[in-house]
Amino acid sequence: MTMQPPDAYPPSYPPPYQPLGPPWNGPAPVAVDPRRRSIPVDPMPVEPVVYQQLLRGPRYRWWKPLLCLLLLAPIVLGMITLAVVPVVVAGLVTGAPDLVAYTLQQTTNIKNLSPVGFVYTNLSLIVLIPAVMISVWVVHGTRPRFVASVAGGIRWAWLLRCVMVVAPVWLVYVAISLFAGPPSTPRPDHWLALLVIVLLMTPLQAAGEEYLFRGWIMQNIGSWFARPILGLVVSLVVSCVAFSAAHLSPDPFVVGTLACLAVTACIATWRTGGLEAAIVIHAVNNVLSFFVVILFGGWQDAFVTRTSTAPPATLVAAIVIDALALSLILWQARKVGIGSRYAPTRLATPYVTSG
Repeated sequence: MTMQPPDAYPPSYPPPYQPLGPPWNGPAPVAVDPRRRSIPVDPMPVEPVVYQQLLRGPRYRWWKPLLCLLLLAPIVLGMITLAVVPVVVAGLVTGAPDLVAYTLQQTTNIKNLSPVGFVYTNLSLIVLIPAVMISVWVVHGTRPRFVASVAGGIRWAWLLRCVMVVAPVWLVYVAISLFAGPPSTPRPDHWLALLVIVLLMTPLQAAGEEYLFRGWIMQNIGSWFARPILGLVVSLVVSCVAFSAAHLSPDPFVVGTLACLAVTACIATWRTGGLEAAIVIHAVNNVLSFFVVILFGGWQDAFVTRTSTAPPATLVAAIVIDALALSLILWQARKVGIGSRYAPTRLATPYVTSG
């Protein structure tokens, strides 16, 4: 029996062989320039990583944290300048004779802060949230929501659980503090307006500080180190120093109290893979502290300044309370199985060529 030529096969049947050599009807081969390299489109890590190494993706470069800082500074300055607008509007509405003097008084008189000045103080810290997200997004290319957590956003159910765990600890602490040493100064004027501002803005103010002093610092400083623990230790130290220095007080017990909060927040962020627990610890502390000084007196000393001091017992109490709160949070994180690592949706990343 003779074999039929390939042309005799039906169109749907593949030929038994592939012709070699010319004629070649396909596209002409493209020469590959060895100097050109492949750059991943997606900047997110292609393997599971902890929170402080989320920026160590395929497009990471050692100089990007420095560039991110250079971008963050003007963004924060510009947004803080815009935060003055409500103060100016309040001055115009109330008919302040000297608008410049009124604005300066409202934004700098920490010892006798009015509701208008309190709104400005909160806004100047709340703007840190978009400032941090924009700077990380522009420089590193990672999606802004990953500053909040390895899951890509605030895990609200976990945040509420943290509130239920942490709030009773601080309520007990505040009750003991009031019993041991009740404030001697009178309740401030406009105390009701101040309470409303605390409820509406103080949680966001605490979140703004956490986005900067924990989120931005841990991710940018931590990205410099290939070893996660080394990145954690160095970023934790930088966070403590920056957070304490930002409050300006040279008193060792005030600095120690602030550093204790910073350490607690850093460890909670690392172990839970996000800022939720740190935001809750900071927000509950601030909200309850403000409630006490507004309702019972002590508003003039509610903010840490260059002249703020504290007794040694304050530092001891901070260590105990922060350690207890952290223990409860870590216990709950293990109980509900909170993920502490970023889980990439795919193992391979599409690539494009770039010169």
